[in-house]
Amino acid sequence: MKIPYLVSQNVRETYATSAAMKNSIAEVPRKIVAEDFEWDDDLTPAPLAYYAALVLSRIFHRINPLKQILQKDIDILMDLYPADIPLKYSVRYIKDEQYWKRSFFTKFPSRKELGVTFWKGAYLSTCLQNYLENVNPDVFIEEDAVELAALVSPYIYFLGLKQLQMVRQQTPPISNKNVIEDTCLFSVPRVFDHIPLEPVLVKLYNLQEISLVFGINNLEDNYLTRYFEFSISDCESLCRGLEDLRHLRVFRINRSNLDCSKVKLILQSLVKKESIEELDFNHCKIGDYGMKALGGFIYVHNNVKIVRIANNRFKEVGVQGIAYALQMKPAAPIELLDFSLNPMSIECATMFAAAFVRCKEKPQTLIVNSCGFYGASAEKMAGLLSLNRGLTRLDIAANDLSGEAERTLIRALEQNKKVLRIDLRRTHISEETQAKVDELLERNINLVGQELEPSDEIPPLYLNEPEYLVWEYNPNNPDYIPGRYPERIPEV
Repeated sequence: MKIPYLVSQNVRETYATSAAMKNSIAEVPRKIVAEDFEWDDDLTPAPLAYYAALVLSRIFHRINPLKQILQKDIDILMDLYPADIPLKYSVRYIKDEQYWKRSFFTKFPSRKELGVTFWKGAYLSTCLQNYLENVNPDVFIEEDAVELAALVSPYIYFLGLKQLQMVRQQTPPISNKNVIEDTCLFSVPRVFDHIPLEPVLVKLYNLQEISLVFGINNLEDNYLTRYFEFSISDCESLCRGLEDLRHLRVFRINRSNLDCSKVKLILQSLVKKESIEELDFNHCKIGDYGMKALGGFIYVHNNVKIVRIANNRFKEVGVQGIAYALQMKPAAPIELLDFSLNPMSIECATMFAAAFVRCKEKPQTLIVNSCGFYGASAEKMAGLLSLNRGLTRLDIAANDLSGEAERTLIRALEQNKKVLRIDLRRTHISEETQAKVDELLERNINLVGQELEPSDEIPPLYLNEPEYLVWEYNPNNPDYIPGRYPERIPEV
């Protein structure tokens, strides 16, 4: 009999009879071993149906018997079919997930995949990725790429490209000492084009997530800066391919030469897509101009929830654009902001504090790891918790929170009963401060689901004052720390 795939190998090994039990005095003379499913492998020849299936497995490109035979024979064929059947024959007719899982690990043995529930989609997506990553752009045949994309498009929901080959560059001429060379960057046309992504993306109508890296892997000693650059024409081709993707939720470009002009072009093509939920531009070159465009995108869009812009090149003006967008209503329901690895000045911290003091609902998670906060800027980032009631998680690791910032953090957490997690690794705080923070966070976790009194939501100093005074904060005053209130003079 054939063991069904629904019974995993782990289950069979768990419930297998132990060696000590098999060798016991009562078990040795037993002639029928019911738990041994392979007892007849070396005793009896295989049935005739097996040999027929063996012949059919070798000529699938000529005869497709799957619609004419029984399911038990189909199960045998799925184990016998080779993994190198051309996709134009196998994609439309083979639905067995175990076949696609076996094909995946046969063709890509070095790849490790976890949590895959749709092996056919994972295998076809990896095949398309492998083709696009390694095709030579100088001899790129667009018809072949379109044919492959159209074949796999009904089954692909994710496309990830970890590298893209560049068009071959002309070898510079041999220098001559007697000739004056023109070394001006603006007078020499530079080409950094890759294969056009438009004809491929147009066919992938079910695509929900795109992850791109405009670079080349495993360069070793052949590293050149231009390998990680891409041109405006590359960007325009990508944007034209995004126009018809109606289910796109996640768009990601990492470790590439994505500057302000290119990110603005991409955001213009994505702003009308209501399905977008996550933008990831980590490890790029976005400056202030691009960040202002991103702030406008957040202000206009209705569904974007996650924005990751770690390790870019923006400064105060860029932070101001994002801070302004967060305070607007209505605006995108941002849930997570990642600003990690962006050095920020006291002015940036001031704008952050001003925005998050006024934001009552969004975002729930703020990640500012390794942003260079120390002294007054660290006090501001710690003090914003005293008035903000939207954050439930604050990651501020690898910043300097020692000294007065520690005391500001404790005072803010004593008033804030909403935050549930704070990452304080490598922040130079004392063990006593860490223990106190853990105690206050444990208190907040125990209060989840309970209704709090108004006095627990607003500092007592402002209970009887107008609401505009409750959230009053001057972003242009770098000396003000949220939660540290000036002494009040009683009215006469």
